[in-house]
Amino acid sequence: METLWEKLLFWKKKPKMLEEGVDYEFINLNDSELTGIGILKGEYQGVVYHYHKVRVVEEGDLARLQFGYTIVNPGKHDIDSLTSDEILHTMMGDVLSSILSAKINEQTRTNDSKESDL
Repeated sequence: METLWEKLLFWKKKPKMLEEGVDYEFINLNDSELTGIGILKGEYQGVVYHYHKVRVVEEGDLARLQFGYTIVNPGKHDIDSLTSDEILHTMMGDVLSSILSAKINEQTRTNDSKESDL
């Protein structure tokens, strides 16, 4: 079931950063070229989903993180209740923010050929 969710991000405020391997993990989905996200702890432990149609919509100093997702495995939850669960949606937005931030930091580190002056 495809769902669209938006998360309002306050770029001046740091979003809750979740950690790969601690809070979530990447999962190769069988018979697919997609990579899933598995939640490793908390109320949603065992839930597996994947993102699609991710975009950032800037609005002045604010930005809205807009993404679609599909739940692959609801874990111990009812899939219908998960699609309307705002706490889960916020967590998915936090995971996506963490992934995007890590990717940006990784590109910044690998694209800078200047030696650090530390």
